[in-house]
Amino acid sequence: MKHKTPKSSEKCEACARNTILAGILANFFLAIFKLFVGFLGRSRALIGSGLCNLSDVGSSFVVIIGIKFSKKQADNRYPYGYGKIEFIAQVVMSVTMILGTVALILSSFIVIAKRTLVIQHMVVFFVAILSAIINALIFKFSHCGGKELNSPSLKAHAEHNKIDVISSLLVAVGVIVTRKGMHWVDPAIAIFECAHVLHGSLGILKEGLRGIMDTNLPGGYLENVKTTVLRVKGVNKVTQVRGRQSGRQIVLNIIMQLNPDITVLEAKKINASVKAYLRGEDKHIGNISIQVTPAE
Repeated sequence: MKHKTPKSSEKCEACARNTILAGILANFFLAIFKLFVGFLGRSRALIGSGLCNLSDVGSSFVVIIGIKFSKKQADNRYPYGYGKIEFIAQVVMSVTMILGTVALILSSFIVIAKRTLVIQHMVVFFVAILSAIINALIFKFSHCGGKELNSPSLKAHAEHNKIDVISSLLVAVGVIVTRKGMHWVDPAIAIFECAHVLHGSLGILKEGLRGIMDTNLPGGYLENVKTTVLRVKGVNKVTQVRGRQSGRQIVLNIIMQLNPDITVLEAKKINASVKAYLRGEDKHIGNISIQVTPAE
């Protein structure tokens, strides 16, 4: 993979920032509108979807903070940079999503147990469709920005919006089915909706904790790194490759074997070639630590 120009990176940054700001406004007004219509239209599923939009607003602020601080340069206190703030942002985002859905699950079970008859107004259907379209657009741009910038918090934000797209479509389906006489469907969809949010939130939480705990990168990626290093002239063998993600950057630790007869200067040139080659393959690779041992 070739490096992108700084201008392209800045455009991605600006696009991601504008997407988040637009998402905050859109989700705030959607949340107010959904909660208002949900209470009037007696739709617990729409109320649950509105709560998801509120949590989106909170998660958007978390993402903004995470992205802002993760870009700070390393200093004496944090010599490896501030990249892990993005993983902390993921954890905070997922926890708020989890807490926001538990109460609705319990109340929906109560409604089903009491067999309360609920008939939603068709306006609930149109609000749900509008919400699905808006969140799909936010997901598209957030996913693009997260992929291009390799931002964990922005990727998590995109997944959060994808969850909202599915939940909004479920609300729309629930309105149609409920108006056909199956009155238990709305609270049942609210429960399923919350379960879906919890599942997605736990996935985001897991990824955040993996980043905080410096979990090793997937074996396939490390194997590709090993193959890439072996292509560099002068490298006899790669003994070990370890990698972790620190915010947007990937940190690699490599142990490789060189010919014992070469000079120190030649070894340094090979090291520099390995680093340049790896960064040419993946623009997100940051710090590379190389340990050289003589080949047997």
